[in-house]
Amino acid sequence: MRSRQSGLSLVELMVAVVIGLVGILAMTQAYLTSDRFNRSTTGEGSAQTGGLIALYQMERDLRMSGYGIASSAALGCGTIDWYYDPNYSASIQSGSPLPTLSLAPVTITTNGTNPDVVTVMYSTTAERLMPTSISSFNASSSEVTVDGVYGFNIGDLILLVNTTGTTRCTLGKITQVQSGPQKLQLNPGASAPYNPPAWGSFPGTYASGDMMLNLGNPVVRSYSVNNNKLRVTDALLQAAGATPLDIVDSIVDLRAQYGHDNGAGGGTAGDGIVDEYNNVSPTNTTGWQQVLSIRMGVLARIGVYEKPTAGSDCDATTTARTWSGGTFSKLDISTVTSEDRCYRYRVFETTIPLRNMIWRAA
Repeated sequence: MRSRQSGLSLVELMVAVVIGLVGILAMTQAYLTSDRFNRSTTGEGSAQTGGLIALYQMERDLRMSGYGIASSAALGCGTIDWYYDPNYSASIQSGSPLPTLSLAPVTITTNGTNPDVVTVMYSTTAERLMPTSISSFNASSSEVTVDGVYGFNIGDLILLVNTTGTTRCTLGKITQVQSGPQKLQLNPGASAPYNPPAWGSFPGTYASGDMMLNLGNPVVRSYSVNNNKLRVTDALLQAAGATPLDIVDSIVDLRAQYGHDNGAGGGTAGDGIVDEYNNVSPTNTTGWQQVLSIRMGVLARIGVYEKPTAGSDCDATTTARTWSGGTFSKLDISTVTSEDRCYRYRVFETTIPLRNMIWRAA
């Protein structure tokens, strides 16, 4: 007898398709869950790494701040008058493109709810850390007579500080060292764009008893937050045409405060113990001498957008993020429609002692 062979029936085919679809659905769900977990873990790791790198980078500069400039007599001279061919600083030339510089180890600039800007300043010379006294100053020949030229070299940037009259400070660059007559030349030219001809529009001159600090190749570096990135700007390089550099992603806010040894809150001023933290910049020499530390907080965003459930608003973050110094006001979660609520955040903070202020010369 001839054997009979039958194919798959429609019912059997449909059952196989359903089983396959159920398997695909289960695998897709498992993949989506795994991917969501992976993105969350990666985002957490990125925020952790970014926040730590941001703090490390700023802390390294803050620990150096004040090196070579922490002279009790020089601190508080205020805004530095300086020149970079062909412009003068804003203290002299209105609308100047040159950044404003202040003789201070750390300057905190606040701007409402926007992130703070932290600027550090320190010298890079190791040969002449103590100031030298000015004997005479000849503006027309850009010549300064001092009590000793040891440690001063051609190409060093120096700071002239007026301590006998209206307190001012002026930046210049050494072009010649005369060890015999103990003179330093601050001549203009292509190799010295910081020196205007014959003192130019710099106000006032310097006389016997004033000071000169050797800055070497100083660092004047500002940290800020721009488009959710930590940005660093070197003021002197910026004058020469350099552009700001973004160094860390997913940083949305930066806050900083001075640690004052000012006797506030029942403390004792000058005992080496921080009595108060705030972001009020000192305005005189005494105030700067009382700044012994900086407290900083950084807010890092975890880069995973968490979609709200259907018919509701984002609720990944619904309360303000805080640190020891207060609230990160840049984070807008006041309205339920704010996109900031769709992300999670991590707070990083630290306190950095300003060792060069603590160990400064009297």
